[in-house]
Amino acid sequence: MSSPVMAAAGATVRIARRAGRFYAQVMKFRIRTVFTLLLLPGLAVLAPSCSDKKGAAAPASPAPAAAAVMGDLKPVTGPRPARLVWLEQEASDPALTKVFAHDASDGLGIRALTPTAADFAKPLLTHDGSAVVYTRLNGKANGDKMSWQPGIFLQTWTGAAQSLGSGMAVDVWRDPVSGTEYIYAADHLLTGPSARPAGEKLVRFSLTKPGEREIVWTATAFGVSQFQLSRDGRRAAGLFPFPKAGLADLTTQTFTSLAAGSWPAGASDDSYATAMLDGSRRRLRIFAPNLDPGWELTFQGVPGWPDGGLLHPRWSNDPGLMVFTGPYAEEDSAADLCLVRFREDLRGIDSTARLTTGRRALFPDLWVGGGDSGVTALPQQPVIVPKPAPRPWPVSESELSFAWDRAGRTDPLTKSPASLTPREFATWSRYSGMDLTNGWFEADPASAVSVASASAASNAWAMELILTERPAAPPVSVRLAALLSASGQEMFALYRTHRKLVLRVLLGGTPDRPAQVHPVVLTNLAIESDRPVHLVMSLRNNRLSCWLDGQMQKDFQLDSTGLAAWGPGSLSFGDPRPFGTPWSGSIDRVAMWSRALGDDEIRESAETALQWMETRTRVAAKKLKATLTDTAAPPAPLPDDLLNVSVFEVGQVLMGQVEGKRIGVASWSRLHGRDVPSTLPPPGQLGDLTLEAWDDHPELEAVPRATAPGAADLPLYFYPRFLRSKP
Repeated sequence: MSSPVMAAAGATVRIARRAGRFYAQVMKFRIRTVFTLLLLPGLAVLAPSCSDKKGAAAPASPAPAAAAVMGDLKPVTGPRPARLVWLEQEASDPALTKVFAHDASDGLGIRALTPTAADFAKPLLTHDGSAVVYTRLNGKANGDKMSWQPGIFLQTWTGAAQSLGSGMAVDVWRDPVSGTEYIYAADHLLTGPSARPAGEKLVRFSLTKPGEREIVWTATAFGVSQFQLSRDGRRAAGLFPFPKAGLADLTTQTFTSLAAGSWPAGASDDSYATAMLDGSRRRLRIFAPNLDPGWELTFQGVPGWPDGGLLHPRWSNDPGLMVFTGPYAEEDSAADLCLVRFREDLRGIDSTARLTTGRRALFPDLWVGGGDSGVTALPQQPVIVPKPAPRPWPVSESELSFAWDRAGRTDPLTKSPASLTPREFATWSRYSGMDLTNGWFEADPASAVSVASASAASNAWAMELILTERPAAPPVSVRLAALLSASGQEMFALYRTHRKLVLRVLLGGTPDRPAQVHPVVLTNLAIESDRPVHLVMSLRNNRLSCWLDGQMQKDFQLDSTGLAAWGPGSLSFGDPRPFGTPWSGSIDRVAMWSRALGDDEIRESAETALQWMETRTRVAAKKLKATLTDTAAPPAPLPDDLLNVSVFEVGQVLMGQVEGKRIGVASWSRLHGRDVPSTLPPPGQLGDLTLEAWDDHPELEAVPRATAPGAADLPLYFYPRFLRSKP
């Protein structure tokens, strides 16, 4: 069975982005071999578990003899023939690669199948292991984007390469009925960001008739870096496209999203199981049809396995075996070839083997004799119970006065605001919600009038929202949402005050009931970092209820009643003048009604929110000490929004995993037409940084970037600055 894509895209491609930026992976590593060692017949025998040595950094000089020796596969694969292919970077040019290979039975050791380096990508073994299919990208940089003219090649272990025409090969599959072997390929690559190439049309053709091509998928764009077919060819695991990881049904042209993850790989039997890496890159998450919510496999504690991350997981043609690269130390980017044998039910690890020491291997694919007859203990060709269709939101449009769920929506909701404008340095969040960390958002005046006038007439109001926060030490007081009169009077205002949610609501406004703001402590809400919380407040006359995640927290009887004092004003989210420790958080899916919501409606709304939350993942922060060495000159003319990509030398990693000793750090330099004050450490001084993986921020892909010299070839991270605080 073939492996998902591996590739290199040109000198501007950034390196080793663990969320799946496969072109960057290809371009950073150096070959640690010498030609005379490639023909060594001997193999070093390893224990069934991996060596406890960490991959060493690649030297500028040729590697020692051990680097060209492959470990014994038999403790994991058994006494079967085995072949392995992968990419390694050419030491003389970081943009070029060679295809490397090893046959466990021919005694020739590790050898380069492509003696001349080029921008090769994605070596895939045919069903019998007799030949290798790979792609030459022919990439060309166009500013911060790439265009490609890829070509596909077939090469036996001893013969010359044969051209199979244009396209990007993503998998090789043999029809179990006819015996015909097909190459699945993107017929072209979309011009776009170099780190995440995608195809638009998936075709297939037989090895013997490359000119006769059949279209097999056009439902969505798909990532060419991760694509692996089931044995029956009906399902494909991959990205459709990033960050939607899941399982595509090629017969019905439908896609089932499993999670936002990286490096999805599909089991090579007909269980339709999918594996992907979690955010730490130290665990595999396994998903199988009808077995929600899946499970995790960790390598920590496996005998002989040192602490470190994984990359490039690929199922071999035997569904019990997976090949990958690792272990990755925090300050290391070396990648050795490793192998794992799973339990038959895929719920545990039987054994592991570290096959090399000190290499810089990428994107391996493994073939073993007889692997095509192996199956897991999971049900084969299961009838997949489809996940429920997304629930409609809001749950009711009856007396709806305001509804907003995300930026960029092309089909406006009923009562959507005409505009929602970020102020100060507010930005959109990872999932296109309102990030209130560095500013606030204002709705158009008509939306404020709609909310106030409708509730004033009905003497009722309800609001639903999804709140995501990060803990902040006391004192903290920040306004989350507010409807203010023209004079600044609060008609309603929701606050986060340390561990409490507080609602201030204006009641009264009639001759017998003077208008007065009533503060209500809704609930003590402990903040779990980056965990979304569904919040509903419902008010009718003097009865107020508060609900969290579908559970009533409290029911209040207020001292006054009526909303007659509500009138024209402004509707905002976030606080122009927060107090105390800087607060970080975001709001999604805000709806308001001019009536109280029923209990069943609130529970249904919470279930809808939970379905929405299941597709979201948390960001893993990385803390380190680093020195700023280079920054970019601003372009002319200046765009309204601009990210500056600077170069940092990593001194010490304090938390998380950071690739390489030199990294690129993207930070805001302009927002909404204003210069952003820098909170980065001064140049030349070792300072503290808290970073997040660039791959965790797809909302930033379209933002213009000014890149420092040399930063384009480095691992890229995002600096989520707190503009209202010290760094």
